[in-house]
Amino acid sequence: MDERSRNNGGAGIWHRTLARLTLPVDALPIDVFRVIVGGLIFVYFVRTLMETADFSGPDGLLDHSLLLRMYWFTEIGIFREWMSVEWFYGAFIIACACCIPVILGYRVKLFSLILYVIAVSTYRRNFIVMYVDDSIMHLLLFWMLLLPVGRTLVLDEWLKDHSAAWERWKKIKVPGATLRLFFWNLTLLYLVAGLWKWTSPMWLNGTALYVVFKLPISYLHSYITAEDIPLLKVFNYATLVLEPLVPLMFVLRRGHWAKYLLLVAFIGLHIGSVATLNIPYANIACAATAILMFREELMSWPRRGAIDESYSIPSMRLGLAGGVGLFMVIMLTLAMVSSVTMINWRTAPREMKTAEVNSTNADRPQLVDGRADGLDSMQMTFFGALWIMGIAQQYQLFNWIDNRNYATHYRITVNGSEVDPDAMFVRSLRGVLLDFYIHDITWLRIPPERRQELRESILSRTAARYCRNARPVGEVIAYSSFERIDPNGGPGEFDNFLLMKFTCDGERVVF
Repeated sequence: MDERSRNNGGAGIWHRTLARLTLPVDALPIDVFRVIVGGLIFVYFVRTLMETADFSGPDGLLDHSLLLRMYWFTEIGIFREWMSVEWFYGAFIIACACCIPVILGYRVKLFSLILYVIAVSTYRRNFIVMYVDDSIMHLLLFWMLLLPVGRTLVLDEWLKDHSAAWERWKKIKVPGATLRLFFWNLTLLYLVAGLWKWTSPMWLNGTALYVVFKLPISYLHSYITAEDIPLLKVFNYATLVLEPLVPLMFVLRRGHWAKYLLLVAFIGLHIGSVATLNIPYANIACAATAILMFREELMSWPRRGAIDESYSIPSMRLGLAGGVGLFMVIMLTLAMVSSVTMINWRTAPREMKTAEVNSTNADRPQLVDGRADGLDSMQMTFFGALWIMGIAQQYQLFNWIDNRNYATHYRITVNGSEVDPDAMFVRSLRGVLLDFYIHDITWLRIPPERRQELRESILSRTAARYCRNARPVGEVIAYSSFERIDPNGGPGEFDNFLLMKFTCDGERVVF
């Protein structure tokens, strides 16, 4: 084969791939998804608004100046150190308001951009308590900027002429490149989350789900017992099998029986997670993507078998949105694949060590963080490119259960009388994540010289919050119990670690 033939062959493959990628798709299912995302983002920002004083505000539980010294790259955003708490309340109220035009179909891209900037700035400010809900919410807003949304389900068009608008919406086609790139992103999510669980001994022996449900992130942690392990093993192994198979729904032909079978399991997985785990936004969002996966099946109902005359030849151009989306998923793929080369990401060490015994505390377990060495330069290149775009993604979901299977319990006394510990320690998921830093269970690479400083800042700010809210009179003593959740027994619970002892002088803390 001569050089010209090889070049033509390569060009032919590229043109065929581009033609399939840009093949038009129905606009209506994408805008149904847009409406659901808009509503979900609204509720997410309402919750963020309610958490402002505890986390985003300058006098909350996080020392943001310390976080900036530890992670300088989190400064990239709209929030600044000089801002008072009112600035954050204002930003989140604006975010809630911007969700309304997204839902109604008015200038969707503009308001999605505002929401994206606020969401990215917020997770960066609260970086050490960022979790999967934050990750998926800002990811959805990123794709709202790229997907061809706002062509249908527009309130203004509906008010002018209901029936004509509906008939027009049923026929509208839009470029399909960004939708298929979004599916690429979802494929990475489920493949990485699913396959990485196969590195976990607890997932492989069927006990991981029991441990997950015993953690404070579960609504059922007070009710699940070892007697439930046989039943939970069924769901444990079902999850191991299902997650890597989810991407098949993107490629199976319309109406295929396996596609419907996977749909039932897929919806069951996410609705079950919403009902049992305090991670609602990510699970609802992922379940809602089924609308896009089954867009052809759904569109057969409003058309009722009528011939679609709106089909057009694709332009075979990615455009700006497609180019940005393609760059993003390539960087994300390289970031995920390259991480497999790191031994401490493949098999995180599960060694335990005990703290030194002192006059106050008994031995207490401390985690040896499997990612203490951070990222290599190659991974930093890929993750850094994503960070500049505002994207923070890491799809290792619950594969960490073997070495972070702990629950913390607190006992608070004021002048010797026990009081409700929930008045001092925030029991939301962010609060639980913050608790782990107190007990040296780290989710990020913490510079060794900053670990004690971070721990002391969390404790002192927790005490200050308690003085402001509860205004106790007398000596306050906080103890901690640290429980390792092990279905096969183990060290159990280490009781009565003294965390801190203080009194309140008004809103001022005296240690």
